[in-house]
Amino acid sequence: MYYEKLEKQILSPLDYYVDIFGGKWKIRVLCVLAAKQTVRYNDLKHNLIYITDAVLAATLREMISCGLF
Repeated sequence: MYYEKLEKQILSPLDYYVDIFGGKWKIRVLCVLAAKQTVRYNDLKHNLIYITDAVLAATLREMISCGLF
């Protein structure tokens, strides 16, 4: 597992935004959830064509830990 060597320094609101929404899949997951509001895991995976199970699960875990859900 990857551990960061240095603490994150959030200096501006933009840094905070990039920390929460950065990455390839987070915005896409949010778009699907915004359009459908309640989606089961398999429906979410079906709408995000090229995402793997591990990446989707990790993305959802990160979003939950950030307080998005």
